[in-house]
Amino acid sequence: MAKLEDFRNPPPLTHLKRLTTREGLIQHADMDVPDPSHGYSLDDNARAIIATLWYYSTFQDPSVLRLLEIYFSYVKRVEKEGGSFHNFLSFTEQILDAEGSEDSIGRTIWALGEMAKTCPDEAMRKEAKAILEKASIHHHLDHPHIRTKAYILLGLLAADQREEAKRWADKLVEVYKKNVTSDWPWFENYLSYANATLPYALAEAGRILENQDYIDVSRESLTWLDSISRIDGKPAPIGQAGWYFKDGAKATYDQQPLDTSDMVLAFAALRQATGEKKYLDKSVEWMNWYYGNNSQSISVVCDSTNGIYDAVTPGGVNKNQGAESIVTYLLAFLSLGQYAKNV
Repeated sequence: MAKLEDFRNPPPLTHLKRLTTREGLIQHADMDVPDPSHGYSLDDNARAIIATLWYYSTFQDPSVLRLLEIYFSYVKRVEKEGGSFHNFLSFTEQILDAEGSEDSIGRTIWALGEMAKTCPDEAMRKEAKAILEKASIHHHLDHPHIRTKAYILLGLLAADQREEAKRWADKLVEVYKKNVTSDWPWFENYLSYANATLPYALAEAGRILENQDYIDVSRESLTWLDSISRIDGKPAPIGQAGWYFKDGAKATYDQQPLDTSDMVLAFAALRQATGEKKYLDKSVEWMNWYYGNNSQSISVVCDSTNGIYDAVTPGGVNKNQGAESIVTYLLAFLSLGQYAKNV
């Protein structure tokens, strides 16, 4: 199993580059071969922006900026008048939707906030700030999709829009306190996908805005999520084949890399917010899900391609290696890489 110091060196970008064309990051792969029939998504390109920014920030490799430029160009291509975005483009660059999903827009705001803060290219940084300023996000504050709120909160925090960020963090805490019970300390009456995004965003808000209430909600909800996301003591994200509804049965499979990545990010953020080493240990433990510390005791990393399998299933792994799997893995790896440099 990996230790913190194993994240000192850059992760290979081989498969990320394999999925990248001049237009953006292709969504899906047939095994390890890019499948252009499904085209591109804003979700994947927005997350790839964050991954390449973090990669550059941690390892100072200027070659990654060409990838950043490609992914940012995708965002600009799907920007709509009025401050919203499309999500999907075909491989021939035909727009495939009227408007992107709430989460795709939220992830884009996060990516733009990260660019506004750390993009080393001044021209791209100014463009990102301009798009962020035009973005129409306020109706999402009262929208029922709370993961979207978490992504937007992360973007506002990254862009140092503290007063606005406080409104979004307060809304997440309000939702939590409205729904929390002694046996189900969570934001909703079910667990679905990207669950740890919620405590992750609040841990970041607590640290940056110096608000203990945000940290307390992050700590309480993440500790509970971790406790129920296990099989025989090993990390096991909530299964996507049915999810987990309060008073219902928990789906065991399929376990997806996205959910593991969010657990790594959330525990690493809670370590930053509290200074408690136990949360960094939890982050590394969850990272080891990729390397075999999972309910199937099987590596989710394809050694021959440096890609990430799309899921842990009852029979092993889903051998496809799509964009979401590799970019979320890279985010998890790079979040630990920031700590590993100082070990």
